[in-house]
Amino acid sequence: MIPTMAVRELLTDDGTESLGLTLVAGENGLDNLVTRARIQKPGLALAGFLEYIHSGRIQVLGNSEMIFLQERPPAERARIMAQLCRQGASCFVVTGGIDTPNELLEVADRHDVPLLTTDVATSNTVDGLSRFLEDRLAPRVVVHGVLLDIYGLGVLLLGDSGVGKSESALDLIARGHRLVSDDVVEIKRVGDVLVGTGPELTRYHMELRGLGIVNVKDLFGVSAVRLTKFLEYVIRLDPWKEGKPYDRLGLDDQCHEILGFQLPYVEMPVRPGRNLAVLIEVAARNHLLKLKGYHPAKQLARRLGERLHPTRAEAEDDVLRGAMVRDREDTER
Repeated sequence: MIPTMAVRELLTDDGTESLGLTLVAGENGLDNLVTRARIQKPGLALAGFLEYIHSGRIQVLGNSEMIFLQERPPAERARIMAQLCRQGASCFVVTGGIDTPNELLEVADRHDVPLLTTDVATSNTVDGLSRFLEDRLAPRVVVHGVLLDIYGLGVLLLGDSGVGKSESALDLIARGHRLVSDDVVEIKRVGDVLVGTGPELTRYHMELRGLGIVNVKDLFGVSAVRLTKFLEYVIRLDPWKEGKPYDRLGLDDQCHEILGFQLPYVEMPVRPGRNLAVLIEVAARNHLLKLKGYHPAKQLARRLGERLHPTRAEAEDDVLRGAMVRDREDTER
């Protein structure tokens, strides 16, 4: 489902308070939907080139657009604005405190397209609206899991109910790591990153079977929680199944898809006697090493290959040395 928002939220949401938007016409269209985060300036559309006017966008009328309209006769101004309204504009925003001709107000009322004004400059208005809409209209999904900040890495714990996600998270919190959300994790795609957070109602709370609901912030202090975290690594806790093949080498990197992103993923078997908190910490540390270019499993496999096939390694070295000598001789010539 594509996220949308009503135009009226531009007037009521705290995220746009700094823009000081005011409704001057088109009140009946406040329920019009904004479906695109990108702001559009009509530009050439005012001269009749309407091909690239997209429905569901906010149309910003800055100084150049308003000067162009003010230089047109009143009837032509009305015709131009009516054309833009018929293209499916969600609303218009006139920036810089510019006076709005009466024809624009009448057309906005007639076509039920809200006309908003602000004293903020065009560039600042576009920047503020873009940041607000990128967050508000970001694709999002809700997953059942626990999101933690482990050594600065955003780790999402997945697994069936009762497998031990919350207990493992509590152990990690006691070891100095930070909770973002327990049980329900809201994930949204903002640009090229995934951002996870928890529902406001249950924020900082955890459910522990046999103990009940606890508030992590009250128990461990503000340093044990955080509001949001980039999602970078996924661990699935899976009840141990006899006969199921588990990865014992770590040579093949697996991925888990969320909102179109392929995230590094490991499946960790759970059975009595396994210290999950330590294993999760080690998995996070190991992934951070991989991000720095060091892959221990592949390094070991390479060393084993050299030990088992020394002649192959020596041959490869000879080829490399020969190529370097030839390059040096070519350079000297």
